[in-house]
Amino acid sequence: MRRRDFVNSSLFAMLGPRCVAASSLYTDVKIGMSTPADLRNNGVYVWLSTCAKFLEQAGLPTRIYPNSTLGGDRERTYQVQLGLLDINATGGDELSRWSPMLAASARPFLISSYDHLSCLIEHTPYLEHISASLRPHGLELVDLAYTASMVGLFTKAVPVRVPADLKPLRLRILSESDFALLRAWEVRGVQVAWEEVAQSLQTGIVDAYLNPPNVALMFGHGAVLDYFTDLRMGPATRPIVAATRWLDTLSIDDRTAVHRAFSHARTANRQWAAQRRATDKARLQEAGIEWIDLEEGERDHWINASRTIPDGRWETADTTAKFREWVESTRRVEQ
Repeated sequence: MRRRDFVNSSLFAMLGPRCVAASSLYTDVKIGMSTPADLRNNGVYVWLSTCAKFLEQAGLPTRIYPNSTLGGDRERTYQVQLGLLDINATGGDELSRWSPMLAASARPFLISSYDHLSCLIEHTPYLEHISASLRPHGLELVDLAYTASMVGLFTKAVPVRVPADLKPLRLRILSESDFALLRAWEVRGVQVAWEEVAQSLQTGIVDAYLNPPNVALMFGHGAVLDYFTDLRMGPATRPIVAATRWLDTLSIDDRTAVHRAFSHARTANRQWAAQRRATDKARLQEAGIEWIDLEEGERDHWINASRTIPDGRWETADTTAKFREWVESTRRVEQ
């Protein structure tokens, strides 16, 4: 049995015959993601579900697999490379090993707003530059799905305004860039997979994590978190990638339909994100999580500490310089 046949047979067994009555696992466009199918709280699902809707209208049946049904980011990335998964929402850390430009994007406090990021995407070859690095690995970067407000700090029991307040706590981390952040902020961290964060918060293994404000509501963490510090570290996004094997098999008409679906998905995601940002603070407070707004002087402590973060192992000097040039040029456009 071929590998694709084996994986698709496994999916059939997992999903059951009712789910494949109207279409085929072999021909449907398969879409993976790690987060819930939640249109209210999840901007990634807004992007993917809109894309799926327009693909369906174009005669391309789709299946969305949420909540890491097909494995974590790395497992799903392998599936995209093998042509087993056609579209995937993944993490930037998973792709940075192939893209120095994406690696350079991991540094906090560079991009000042979602409008700034949109200018970067629309007025520079940022996405195409990343795609050029990913294509030899079977991946095409389609977009960055916005996930709501800027990244901040969730904490349990202890309100945090400056890095010194975080020292008694254990911050959930995962990637190499997270370790660099810990060293720069001089705080402690624990490496915990996202699927284990809720239990780790309940048992005291971790006391804090970095994410946009809607994440706590999306994953039901409101009962175990008490504060959200609005650090505004940078936009929260998830890269959307497509399999080059799949794209290369499309007819001209289907390829046109796919790119049209991508465009509609981006528009829907941006509209959702703008509306969501306007209500994030109220929704957190309704869930019992206090929102902490920082004074400029307090936020400067975080910015200055983050300046000591060294270049990551996947960065290159030329690419990092080009990224920062684009960041500054689009900051002027934004203003």
